[in-house]
Amino acid sequence: MSVFLFAMTHCDLLYADSSPGPGSAFGRVGKRFTNFLPIPQWSSVLERYRKEQRSDADCRTGRRGNCPYTEWKTFIDGLQGRDPYTQVQEVNSFANRWRYITDVVNWGIEDYWATPGEFFKKAGDCEDYAIVKFMSLRALGFDSDVLRLVAVMDLDLDVGHAVTLVDVDGQTLLLDNQIKRVIPASSVHHYKPVFSASETVWWLFK
Repeated sequence: MSVFLFAMTHCDLLYADSSPGPGSAFGRVGKRFTNFLPIPQWSSVLERYRKEQRSDADCRTGRRGNCPYTEWKTFIDGLQGRDPYTQVQEVNSFANRWRYITDVVNWGIEDYWATPGEFFKKAGDCEDYAIVKFMSLRALGFDSDVLRLVAVMDLDLDVGHAVTLVDVDGQTLLLDNQIKRVIPASSVHHYKPVFSASETVWWLFK
């Protein structure tokens, strides 16, 4: 993911502070920022997702047949009222059912971050799984402050990867398209975080 390098080399002028809590991932603590300029892919996803939500709402209001989020909304509605851990497990399993497809095959470019609607149409790669899991948990009512999309280096494979972290009952859980079940993030030692992001802030790890 080329955005990793961009974030690491364009952030020093935007430095805000260093803090624990949501700013930690896989045993490291990141520097907190509120300016999303160094991670434009995430900013783009958030903006396009807002437009996509409005389009889906308009479709439903007009009752125009198979709206973009039909299957997803049915899935989310069916999870309402379940305990948080079950919701997290089900979201992970739901997203992981989609086929892994690289951005070059899907979009003709090396790095493209898909919205949920795009993912449901064309599937995607690791960050696309992470995005739809993040947004699924938000749709279930999880606060943005307990969620992070995390770009990591997989030290075993020496490649970039992306996952979702969520805090539930004082424990940070990992949602990963490479792992079938949700597990504690503390049990994973081969991921080195590069940056993580919620909807309002992000953290850089060095």
